[in-house]
Amino acid sequence: MALEHALLVALSERPGSGLELAGRFEKSIGFFWHATHQQIYRVLGRMETDGWLSVETVPQAGRPDRKVYAVSPAGAECSRTGSPNRSRWRPSAATSP
Repeated sequence: MALEHALLVALSERPGSGLELAGRFEKSIGFFWHATHQQIYRVLGRMETDGWLSVETVPQAGRPDRKVYAVSPAGAECSRTGSPNRSRWRPSAATSP
């Protein structure tokens, strides 16, 4: 399972910011699989670019705006079917005969 898949599962339970997702990730499967905040934010950005996530920007007083991520219809389809681009989740699938 790739980090993208784990984040899709977490976001399908409920939308959240990158910081919230890092905390939820750490509490749920963090004992078995470690992902840094930097990795999570990088993957969230890529998933947003790929159209798998929708993002709501929430203004905050005296702090940077907060981005709240949610699974888009395309992301839900990716989750159900295993992704239209399986090589993104399983690099060996792109190189196998």
